[in-house]
Amino acid sequence: LAASASASASSGALGASTSPLGGGVVREKIFSGTPRHAVRAYAGKTQVDSYPELRVRATGRVVAIGDLHGDIGQARRALRIAGVLDDSDDHVNPKWIGGDTTLVQVGDILDRGDDEIGILILLQKLGKEAKKAGGAVYVMNGNHEVLNISGDFRYVSRGAFGETMRFSEHLVKLFGDKFRDAFGVDEDDAWTRQSKARLGLFSPGGPLAQQLSMNHTILIVNDTVFAHGGLVPRHVDFGLDKLNRAVSDWMRGKEIEDDETRMALGMAIGGVRDSVVWHRAYGTEKFQTNEDRASSCKLLDETLGKIEGVKRLVVGHTPQIGGANCECSGKIWRIDVGMSFGVLGADPQVLEINGDEVKVLTSSSVREQTPAA
Repeated sequence: LAASASASASSGALGASTSPLGGGVVREKIFSGTPRHAVRAYAGKTQVDSYPELRVRATGRVVAIGDLHGDIGQARRALRIAGVLDDSDDHVNPKWIGGDTTLVQVGDILDRGDDEIGILILLQKLGKEAKKAGGAVYVMNGNHEVLNISGDFRYVSRGAFGETMRFSEHLVKLFGDKFRDAFGVDEDDAWTRQSKARLGLFSPGGPLAQQLSMNHTILIVNDTVFAHGGLVPRHVDFGLDKLNRAVSDWMRGKEIEDDETRMALGMAIGGVRDSVVWHRAYGTEKFQTNEDRASSCKLLDETLGKIEGVKRLVVGHTPQIGGANCECSGKIWRIDVGMSFGVLGADPQVLEINGDEVKVLTSSSVREQTPAA
């Protein structure tokens, strides 16, 4: 992560990029007067100019993990339940054992827990190992990634601020003193130092914002579409690929000047009820009335009917007290179980899609399948 995160440690990160949530007030105050350095020499052109591919094919099974919220212990448990992380993992060099499995994490790695960057690094390392074995790892952007890139740190834990500061100091050691001011390394006030470090890393164009810009906002794997919150017909009509690209451009600190991109950002990450990362209509664990259920399922049917070859939608975002579940005849799967101890501390669960078979994996179901020694 450090290598790819070095892409533009002070280009867009130090500028006043437009926030779809109206954030960035703190960023403006802390970084006013700081020059915009073009340091893209550390980044390959691929990072800056490529976009996440909307549709991918998986030859093996597909496993999906819900919101992780900075809890690396629970993240490792979930990865083991998914059958992709070796039990003997040494926490430094994780071993991928999933073969040609495709892993999808549906967003919200950030906030509420102390080990956000640790999880990002873990998944990046697993992704490299998975590729060698014919598998893949896809990480998606959720509303909490959007909040942080917008400069909204209300849900950041004390430990996560510390992790951010340590990571920024590491980047300064790697790439020189030109970043000391951008990351607040020499600030005497602890709050200013921590805030500057986080803003420098996560503001549009910053190292970690650049990293997150490579992630999907919408992803289609075979016959399943993934989104953090949900999708509605107008998203599909506008163009799902356009939504992905608009979010990537915003995270990279590109100037958003045309109305179409602004509209795309509003649909994808804006603070409206039916934007992709904030949508909750499908996330209701128990509909209050049959009419509510029928209305949501009708909207879902209309949405999926507009996406060629797709049978189901998988979402996170809304914690499911009773565990991962489905509705609308299996067309919507909700997989945020609140596993982070910053949320519910629930036992991790994983969705597995193997051909036409879709099921929920738990620690007990995995133990039942494991032969006795």
